[in-house]
Amino acid sequence: MTDTPETPHVGSPLLLDDAVHGTVARFQPVAGATTAEDWIEIAGLAQDFGDGNVYLAQNAALELRGVHDVAQLVARVSAPALSTLSRPVLASPLSAAARELARDIAAVCEGLEAASELVLGVDDGSGDIVAEGVDYGVLLRGTDSAQLIAQGVLSDAVLAIEDLVPALVNAIEEAAAKAPEEASADTGRTEELKLSATETSDKPTQPIGWLAEHTPEGRVDLGAGLHKGVIPAEFADLIGRLDVDITVTPWQGLVFHDIAEGDAEVVLRVLAPRGFIFDVNSPLL
Repeated sequence: MTDTPETPHVGSPLLLDDAVHGTVARFQPVAGATTAEDWIEIAGLAQDFGDGNVYLAQNAALELRGVHDVAQLVARVSAPALSTLSRPVLASPLSAAARELARDIAAVCEGLEAASELVLGVDDGSGDIVAEGVDYGVLLRGTDSAQLIAQGVLSDAVLAIEDLVPALVNAIEEAAAKAPEEASADTGRTEELKLSATETSDKPTQPIGWLAEHTPEGRVDLGAGLHKGVIPAEFADLIGRLDVDITVTPWQGLVFHDIAEGDAEVVLRVLAPRGFIFDVNSPLL
């Protein structure tokens, strides 16, 4: 899909012109983190101003397509994750620590011109975000240290958590300050390294199904995939009514967080017939 930004405005969403889908409104929640309020609001926006669907898009974004009244849509946006314009900052969806650090990075980098075209990310150590080939970010090593990802390549140095964000900003600014010839040569070498890393590493399994290894006893996360990332507005409203935090994953999926086991069984029975896929081996993913 070829996107052409329209005249920018303050706040979210990013407005794009697409030859197939018309005007597209793209929302980029930091780390894919959303609340029930966000889903109820975006469902209403899809019904009133779009084609009736919410789309899970690249880099854990949410899109409305076929928008027919941009001014009214923009005026209606108020939910927290929808009303903040952010560049892509991904995070491992099962890690609260990764999401928190992603928010810190987004806050610092939002006004950083050198990061305007970059995809940033925080990997919890599982390799899921590293496998996405982010431009800059961090790979957590336990609770108090991490490695830097710079120009798509994982560094050897291990840094303390408190030093990560300044080091990340410094790496981005240093790369941006290089002369065009040097930057071009670095980019070529970096792309070769990124390609080698993503081809040789085993990509982690998507977070789909009953996810309890990282949760307290009696509580679970539920991971769901969506065929082609499409959610009808009425179902987007329905998941908002669950009143739980929901993470949009970079793989056109959702993670419903911190649900009591008994309630999770009910959620499965309600959502599975409506196109939410809880089987990681489904051919529809």
